[in-house]
Amino acid sequence: MQIAERYHKQRRYFENMLKHDDLGHAYLFTGQDAAGKKFFAEDVCVLLTGKRFENNPNLKFIYPGVNEEKYSIDVGSIRELKSFMYLKPHSSEYKLAVIENAEMISIAAANAMLKILEEPPQKSVLVLISSKPKLLPRTILSRCETVVFSPAPETQTEEMSKALAELRKVARYGMAERIKYAKTLHEKENYAELVGLWLRSLRFQLSAKPASAPILRRLLNLSYIVSQPQYNHRLALENFLVQL
Repeated sequence: MQIAERYHKQRRYFENMLKHDDLGHAYLFTGQDAAGKKFFAEDVCVLLTGKRFENNPNLKFIYPGVNEEKYSIDVGSIRELKSFMYLKPHSSEYKLAVIENAEMISIAAANAMLKILEEPPQKSVLVLISSKPKLLPRTILSRCETVVFSPAPETQTEEMSKALAELRKVARYGMAERIKYAKTLHEKENYAELVGLWLRSLRFQLSAKPASAPILRRLLNLSYIVSQPQYNHRLALENFLVQL
Protein backbone atom coordinates (compact mmCIF):
# COMPACT_ATOMS: atom_id res chain seq x y z
CA MET A 1 0.00 0.00 0.00
CA GLN A 2 1.38 3.42 -0.93
CA ILE A 3 2.05 6.05 1.75
CA ALA A 4 -0.45 8.43 0.12
CA GLU A 5 -3.15 5.75 0.44
CA ARG A 6 -2.22 4.74 3.97
CA TYR A 7 -2.40 8.28 5.30
CA HIS A 8 -5.34 9.63 3.39
CA LYS A 9 -7.09 10.74 6.61
CA GLN A 10 -4.05 12.64 7.82
CA ARG A 11 -3.70 14.37 4.48
CA ARG A 12 -7.38 15.34 4.48
CA TYR A 13 -6.89 16.75 7.98
CA PHE A 14 -4.05 19.01 6.84
CA GLU A 15 -5.92 19.99 3.69
CA ASN A 16 -8.96 21.03 5.74
CA MET A 17 -6.85 22.98 8.22
CA LEU A 18 -5.14 24.77 5.35
CA LYS A 19 -8.42 25.47 3.57
CA HIS A 20 -9.94 27.06 6.68
CA ASP A 21 -6.73 28.90 7.60
CA ASP A 22 -6.61 26.94 10.84
CA LEU A 23 -3.25 25.23 10.45
CA GLY A 24 -1.26 24.73 13.65
CA HIS A 25 2.27 26.06 13.95
CA ALA A 26 3.94 22.93 15.40
CA TYR A 27 3.30 19.21 14.98
CA LEU A 28 4.90 16.08 16.41
CA PHE A 29 4.83 13.09 14.06
CA THR A 30 5.37 10.00 16.17
CA GLY A 31 5.18 6.24 15.72
CA GLN A 32 7.46 3.30 15.03
CA ASP A 33 10.55 3.77 12.87
CA ALA A 34 8.89 2.15 9.85
CA ALA A 35 5.60 4.01 10.17
CA GLY A 36 6.22 6.45 7.31
CA LYS A 37 6.50 9.67 9.32
CA LYS A 38 9.17 11.23 7.09
CA PHE A 39 7.33 10.20 3.93
CA PHE A 40 4.20 11.95 5.16
CA ALA A 41 6.23 15.01 6.20
CA GLU A 42 7.29 15.29 2.56
CA ASP A 43 3.63 15.02 1.55
CA VAL A 44 2.88 17.93 3.89
CA CYS A 45 5.84 19.80 2.39
CA VAL A 46 4.25 19.50 -1.07
CA LEU A 47 0.92 20.62 0.32
CA LEU A 48 2.37 23.74 1.98
CA THR A 49 5.17 24.77 -0.40
CA GLY A 50 4.26 23.12 -3.71
CA LYS A 51 7.60 21.24 -3.79
CA ARG A 52 9.15 18.10 -2.38
CA PHE A 53 12.16 18.13 -0.04
CA GLU A 54 14.90 18.35 -2.67
CA ASN A 55 16.11 21.85 -3.60
CA ASN A 56 13.24 23.49 -1.76
CA PRO A 57 14.05 27.07 -0.60
CA ASN A 58 11.03 27.05 1.70
CA LEU A 59 12.21 23.99 3.62
CA LYS A 60 14.67 23.70 6.50
CA PHE A 61 15.80 20.24 7.65
CA ILE A 62 17.48 19.74 11.02
CA TYR A 63 19.35 16.52 11.82
CA PRO A 64 21.23 15.48 14.95
CA GLY A 65 25.00 15.72 14.65
CA VAL A 66 28.09 14.99 16.69
CA ASN A 67 28.71 17.92 19.02
CA GLU A 68 31.31 17.79 21.78
CA GLU A 69 31.55 14.00 21.29
CA LYS A 70 27.80 13.68 21.82
CA TYR A 71 25.15 12.90 19.20
CA SER A 72 22.51 15.61 19.50
CA ILE A 73 20.69 18.58 18.00
CA ASP A 74 22.67 21.56 19.23
CA VAL A 75 21.66 25.13 19.99
CA GLY A 76 23.41 26.41 16.86
CA SER A 77 21.05 24.39 14.66
CA ILE A 78 18.02 25.86 16.45
CA ARG A 79 19.38 29.39 16.03
CA GLU A 80 19.65 28.73 12.29
CA LEU A 81 16.10 27.40 12.43
CA LYS A 82 14.90 30.62 14.08
CA SER A 83 16.49 32.75 11.37
CA PHE A 84 14.87 30.63 8.68
CA MET A 85 11.38 30.55 10.17
CA TYR A 86 11.12 34.29 10.80
CA LEU A 87 11.94 35.13 7.18
CA LYS A 88 9.11 35.47 4.66
CA PRO A 89 8.49 32.47 2.38
CA HIS A 90 10.60 32.58 -0.76
CA SER A 91 8.19 31.36 -3.44
CA SER A 92 5.12 29.94 -1.72
CA GLU A 93 2.60 30.90 0.92
CA TYR A 94 4.17 28.74 3.65
CA LYS A 95 7.57 27.64 4.92
CA LEU A 96 8.21 24.29 6.55
CA ALA A 97 10.88 23.18 9.00
CA VAL A 98 11.39 19.51 9.83
CA ILE A 99 13.42 18.20 12.78
CA GLU A 100 14.26 14.52 12.42
CA ASN A 101 14.99 12.39 15.51
CA ALA A 102 13.77 15.32 17.56
CA GLU A 103 14.25 13.41 20.82
CA MET A 104 18.00 14.04 20.40
CA ILE A 105 17.58 17.77 21.07
CA SER A 106 19.88 19.13 23.77
CA ILE A 107 18.54 21.05 26.76
CA ALA A 108 20.04 24.31 25.49
CA ALA A 109 18.56 23.75 22.04
CA ALA A 110 15.14 22.90 23.52
CA ASN A 111 15.18 26.13 25.53
CA ALA A 112 16.15 28.08 22.41
CA MET A 113 13.28 26.53 20.48
CA LEU A 114 10.68 27.66 23.02
CA LYS A 115 10.61 31.15 21.49
CA ILE A 116 9.54 29.68 18.15
CA LEU A 117 6.82 27.63 19.84
CA GLU A 118 5.59 30.44 22.10
CA GLU A 119 5.75 33.18 19.46
CA PRO A 120 5.23 31.25 16.22
CA PRO A 121 6.10 33.14 13.03
CA GLN A 122 3.32 33.58 10.51
CA LYS A 123 3.07 31.19 7.56
CA SER A 124 5.67 28.83 9.02
CA VAL A 125 5.03 25.28 10.20
CA LEU A 126 7.37 23.18 12.33
CA VAL A 127 7.26 19.37 12.21
CA LEU A 128 9.13 17.27 14.76
CA ILE A 129 9.67 13.61 13.87
CA SER A 130 10.35 11.16 16.67
CA SER A 131 9.81 7.48 17.46
CA LYS A 132 10.67 8.21 21.12
CA PRO A 133 8.48 11.18 22.10
CA LYS A 134 8.84 10.47 25.83
CA LEU A 135 12.45 11.66 25.57
CA LEU A 136 11.32 15.12 24.44
CA PRO A 137 11.05 17.86 27.08
CA ARG A 138 7.49 18.43 28.31
CA THR A 139 7.80 22.11 27.42
CA ILE A 140 8.07 21.10 23.77
CA LEU A 141 5.53 18.26 23.84
CA SER A 142 2.86 20.49 25.35
CA ARG A 143 3.24 23.02 22.53
CA CYS A 144 2.94 20.57 19.61
CA GLU A 145 -0.09 18.87 18.11
CA THR A 146 0.61 15.13 18.01
CA VAL A 147 -0.05 13.04 14.93
CA VAL A 148 0.38 9.31 15.59
CA PHE A 149 1.43 6.96 12.77
CA SER A 150 0.83 3.23 12.87
CA PRO A 151 2.70 0.96 10.45
CA ALA A 152 0.53 -0.84 7.93
CA PRO A 153 0.24 -4.62 8.31
CA GLU A 154 3.12 -6.03 6.29
CA THR A 155 2.53 -8.36 3.37
CA GLN A 156 5.13 -10.03 1.20
CA THR A 157 5.16 -8.39 -2.24
CA GLU A 158 6.87 -9.50 -5.43
CA GLU A 159 9.20 -6.52 -5.12
CA MET A 160 10.19 -7.57 -1.60
CA SER A 161 10.75 -11.16 -2.69
CA LYS A 162 13.06 -10.06 -5.52
CA ALA A 163 15.02 -7.77 -3.19
CA LEU A 164 15.49 -10.56 -0.64
CA ALA A 165 16.55 -12.99 -3.36
CA GLU A 166 19.18 -10.47 -4.50
CA LEU A 167 20.47 -10.05 -0.95
CA ARG A 168 20.82 -13.82 -0.57
CA LYS A 169 22.68 -13.95 -3.89
CA VAL A 170 25.11 -11.25 -2.73
CA ALA A 171 25.67 -13.20 0.51
CA ARG A 172 27.21 -15.98 -1.61
CA TYR A 173 29.70 -13.59 -3.23
CA GLY A 174 33.34 -13.40 -2.23
CA MET A 175 34.55 -10.42 -0.21
CA ALA A 176 35.90 -8.48 -3.22
CA GLU A 177 32.63 -9.02 -5.12
CA ARG A 178 30.59 -7.71 -2.19
CA ILE A 179 32.67 -4.53 -1.99
CA LYS A 180 32.32 -4.08 -5.76
CA TYR A 181 28.55 -4.59 -5.44
CA ALA A 182 28.40 -1.95 -2.69
CA LYS A 183 30.19 0.52 -4.99
CA THR A 184 27.82 -0.22 -7.89
CA LEU A 185 24.78 0.02 -5.61
CA HIS A 186 25.92 3.37 -4.20
CA GLU A 187 26.44 4.81 -7.69
CA LYS A 188 22.85 3.97 -8.67
CA GLU A 189 21.60 6.35 -5.95
CA ASN A 190 18.50 4.25 -5.19
CA TYR A 191 20.24 2.20 -2.51
CA ALA A 192 18.11 3.62 0.31
CA GLU A 193 15.00 2.23 -1.36
CA LEU A 194 16.62 -1.19 -1.77
CA VAL A 195 17.80 -1.19 1.86
CA GLY A 196 14.21 -0.44 2.85
CA LEU A 197 12.99 -3.42 0.82
CA TRP A 198 15.60 -5.68 2.42
CA LEU A 199 14.48 -4.52 5.84
CA ARG A 200 10.78 -5.01 5.12
CA SER A 201 11.42 -8.46 3.63
CA LEU A 202 13.45 -9.67 6.59
CA ARG A 203 10.99 -8.24 9.09
CA PHE A 204 8.26 -10.20 7.33
CA GLN A 205 10.34 -13.37 7.17
CA LEU A 206 11.59 -13.17 10.78
CA SER A 207 8.57 -11.60 12.48
CA ALA A 208 8.25 -14.61 14.78
CA LYS A 209 11.68 -14.08 16.38
CA PRO A 210 13.27 -10.80 15.25
CA ALA A 211 15.52 -10.53 18.32
CA SER A 212 17.41 -13.67 17.25
CA ALA A 213 18.32 -12.26 13.83
CA PRO A 214 21.61 -10.26 13.94
CA ILE A 215 21.27 -9.39 10.25
CA LEU A 216 17.97 -7.65 10.97
CA ARG A 217 19.59 -5.52 13.67
CA ARG A 218 22.42 -4.61 11.29
CA LEU A 219 19.88 -3.74 8.60
CA LEU A 220 18.03 -1.47 11.00
CA ASN A 221 21.29 0.35 11.66
CA LEU A 222 22.09 0.55 7.94
CA SER A 223 18.60 1.87 7.17
CA TYR A 224 19.08 4.63 9.73
CA ILE A 225 22.53 5.59 8.41
CA VAL A 226 21.45 5.86 4.75
CA SER A 227 18.60 8.15 5.83
CA GLN A 228 21.09 10.65 7.30
CA PRO A 229 23.11 12.80 4.87
CA GLN A 230 26.01 13.38 7.27
CA TYR A 231 27.20 9.76 7.14
CA ASN A 232 29.36 7.91 4.58
CA HIS A 233 26.70 5.79 2.89
CA ARG A 234 29.07 3.83 0.68
CA LEU A 235 31.18 2.78 3.65
CA ALA A 236 28.05 1.75 5.55
CA LEU A 237 26.89 -0.37 2.60
CA GLU A 238 30.31 -2.02 2.37
CA ASN A 239 30.42 -2.78 6.11
CA PHE A 240 26.95 -4.32 6.03
CA LEU A 241 27.62 -6.49 2.98
CA VAL A 242 31.02 -7.63 4.26
CA GLN A 243 29.33 -8.92 7.43
CA LEU A 244 26.70 -10.96 5.58
